[in-house]
Amino acid sequence: MLAAERKKLIVEYLKQNHIATTQTLCNITGASPATIRRDLTLMEEESLLLRTHGGAQEIEAADAGSGQLVSNYSHIFSSIRMDDEQFEYKDAIARKAIDLIHSGDILFIGASFTCSLLCRHLNASSKKNIMVVTTNITGALELASNSDIRVFLLSGIVHLGHNHIETLDESTVQSLKKLYFDKLFFTVDGADLEYGYSIMKRTQLPLFNYLVSNVKDSYILLNHAKYRKRTFTHLCNLDDIPNVVTDNRIPPEYVDYFKSHGINLYLA
Repeated sequence: MLAAERKKLIVEYLKQNHIATTQTLCNITGASPATIRRDLTLMEEESLLLRTHGGAQEIEAADAGSGQLVSNYSHIFSSIRMDDEQFEYKDAIARKAIDLIHSGDILFIGASFTCSLLCRHLNASSKKNIMVVTTNITGALELASNSDIRVFLLSGIVHLGHNHIETLDESTVQSLKKLYFDKLFFTVDGADLEYGYSIMKRTQLPLFNYLVSNVKDSYILLNHAKYRKRTFTHLCNLDDIPNVVTDNRIPPEYVDYFKSHGINLYLA
């Protein structure tokens, strides 16, 4: 394939998906990683995209009054690791979750890469009059330029994660005491038929316990790599969360479990 053809495919993919890993671009062009990296370097010099660690990101058009914010944010987001091997599944799950959000909803969105992608697609959607409460700094920046979405970022100590930035400390739950949410969207680090859902950060436990008990409807965003996995801290049983948004590589025994326990399963 000629360089011009690869460039066209890359630009079209980024227009549709906003971000891509090097491996994804190799798959759609049939080129080697070294060739793709050279292409991305040249395309960045031509202002066709913004290179990230492990891939590339679309350069969004600067709207009046928000251009500087978008430009600054592109540099912030590109500093976070984007070479996630589960990116395509996480992105598909985030896109599917948008169908479950309606104009006028009051949302709590968790802090994770998948939740940041959810914020990105929510920002690009036609949903209006949305209130988002979050500890996800990365996600809040995704939504900041959208006048139809109000964002309330909870205070706390700033933590840099693998591919997101969040606020969290003992005061975070206290900030939630008088707040109401229609829907909760969050992720965990492991899902096991016997052990249930689990997380790596024990400091997140009070926040998640409060949210699960004080929200109208909960949705867990779960890519297939999280199944058959136990991590440090037990959060809750699998049947404590009524809705699961996942990809089509979910192990069959989990499909059976969710169906037999009346859990709504949304496949991306």
